[in-house]
Amino acid sequence: MNSISGRKSVREIISEFAAKQIKGNKTKFFAVVAFALAIIFIGIFILRLHAAEEASSAKLAAAYASFMYGDKKSGTALIDETIAKFPKTSAAYHARLIKADFLAEIHEYDEALKILTETVNNGKSDAIKSLAHSRIIYIYDSKKDYSNAVLVSKEFIAKYPDHFLTRDIYLNLAEYYLLSGSKDEAVNVFNEVSVNFPATRAAESACNRLNQIK
Repeated sequence: MNSISGRKSVREIISEFAAKQIKGNKTKFFAVVAFALAIIFIGIFILRLHAAEEASSAKLAAAYASFMYGDKKSGTALIDETIAKFPKTSAAYHARLIKADFLAEIHEYDEALKILTETVNNGKSDAIKSLAHSRIIYIYDSKKDYSNAVLVSKEFIAKYPDHFLTRDIYLNLAEYYLLSGSKDEAVNVFNEVSVNFPATRAAESACNRLNQIK
């Protein structure tokens, strides 16, 4: 009986072995535990991000549906909700573009600039960032702040030389120079358009404007 009662169970043997291993390899053990916990937390974080992206996209789609049916009030509320509840998602940055457009319509230019600048700095993709960047040019144009319109236009061209808006931004840049009294700079830009975009409508427009201002 004593021999049987003194015998260790399999579970006890495994526990003792594990304890010895832990004591002998504390650093390695805790490193493995930390790594496992990190994987778990990263997995949870990714799942939450995915859920937030889906929920924000659904909210943005609902906003578009409201606008399509002429319910601007509900659409605007959904846009604001998308930004407030899911601020770091792709849909929220898209919603910021719409919000900025609404603000520009009512001449709230400074508030629109604040939203667009944040989107340029923190947006999820270059597609969103470039559209926000182009809207900043429009805001300065609307404010008749041509010096800043020139500055931001040049930044856009340098950053997005192959963007579908770049040709128009080149042409507008030349016009901003003219409005600022810098005719020589305008001529240089129109010539640049003719060289960079030959056999295009942009080049044709540039040539026509050159003939007009000479």
